[in-house]
Amino acid sequence: MSFEKAQAMRIVAHMLIRNEADVITETLTEIARWGVEEIVILDGGSDDGTIEAIRAFTDAEIDLHVSPDPGGQFADYRRGELLTLTRRHNPDWIISLDADEIYHTSPVKAIWAAESAGANVLWCDIPQFWITLADIRAGLLLEDEGVDVQERRRWYSWGHTGVFIWRDHPKHYYPKGIPKRTPEFEGVSDYRQWQQPGPVRPICKHYSFRSLRQALKRAEERKRRGGRRYFGKYYLNWIVDEVAAGLHYWDGTGWVIDPDSHRRVSEYMGRG
Repeated sequence: MSFEKAQAMRIVAHMLIRNEADVITETLTEIARWGVEEIVILDGGSDDGTIEAIRAFTDAEIDLHVSPDPGGQFADYRRGELLTLTRRHNPDWIISLDADEIYHTSPVKAIWAAESAGANVLWCDIPQFWITLADIRAGLLLEDEGVDVQERRRWYSWGHTGVFIWRDHPKHYYPKGIPKRTPEFEGVSDYRQWQQPGPVRPICKHYSFRSLRQALKRAEERKRRGGRRYFGKYYLNWIVDEVAAGLHYWDGTGWVIDPDSHRRVSEYMGRG
């Protein structure tokens, strides 16, 4: 694909957020660093300094909407509203971000490759960061949340994937009352019939939870909504034995990738 055609594509990132002050600046800085210039944000009533951090950010155009959500249904049931706000920017491609997801490799280059291949979605590789027994030994459950989260969350599992980036289509929609990250395609019952993955999978690191305080607060919010009290994707196993689970370690410069780690982590976490 020519440089001129790539430049003509409108790539818009969007996110649903609430109380993300500890990571929002890093997330915005990284997505802007890869060349995403427009970010649509729907905030569910943050009261921890998140709004002020967003308004202070100047490296991208931010379209911020603040809409309190006292019922606690925010992240699961308002993606349709976010999609409507995003379409005001006439996007060709949409990058769906959560505030604790930070791109380690370029989603924009992956979109260019997908466009050239005639694809319409991107699968992302997602290393997920956990609280571990090593964190406990280092005293990191009694955390100084003024310290960058990358310094506090260094142990991670590898192997999770997800569709967080797609070419927008007027038939995309979100079913009411059903929590979904990627939109449905009107008139198609099986996502595989409309999703044609691109040839490049960017790496999007995910802080499964950033601190003990945040994890407990979100678990209680989930219980109030009628859901189970769990952390991350592995239910009650939220403090991890990094050796038994075969987790990897981020040393500040790079990762060691073991393709078998996801299976071993899943088996370990599944022991209940």
